[in-house]
Amino acid sequence: MIYAQHFSSEEFREWADDMSPRLVTMLDVLRFHIGRPIEISKSSYALGREQGRDQMSEHNIDHWGEVLAVDCFVTGVYKRAQAEAVAHEAEAIGFTGIGVYSDTHNNYGEEQVMFHLGVRPNELMGDPATWGRVDHDYTSLIAAIQSLKAG
Repeated sequence: MIYAQHFSSEEFREWADDMSPRLVTMLDVLRFHIGRPIEISKSSYALGREQGRDQMSEHNIDHWGEVLAVDCFVTGVYKRAQAEAVAHEAEAIGFTGIGVYSDTHNNYGEEQVMFHLGVRPNELMGDPATWGRVDHDYTSLIAAIQSLKAG
């Protein structure tokens, strides 16, 4: 059973028992710090995946033995300055994998920036692996943030 102030085990669906306690705790801290709800993407790829031992995705339970990442939306975060603030806070808290996707739709079908937040053990806190995606092409985190509308 996951204990979190701002998340229920139902939000982690069938992966609830496999979630990294460190990840869930850090998501809870991020939620508290930014003062906005965080909603896990309804995509079947947003939480755990079974991809075999060779795939190093933080979502891959076969490699890590637990789910080390979530893809999520932060309520009200649509624009450049907001996304940059969330990414900065995630890095300050110690997430070690941070992705920003400017080409996604939220759980309600609206265009909204999506975040990948992970706790991979092969990166250092304060020096995370970062990336972005714009128009379905992978790029830098900065390029993805800059592709969002100003504000």
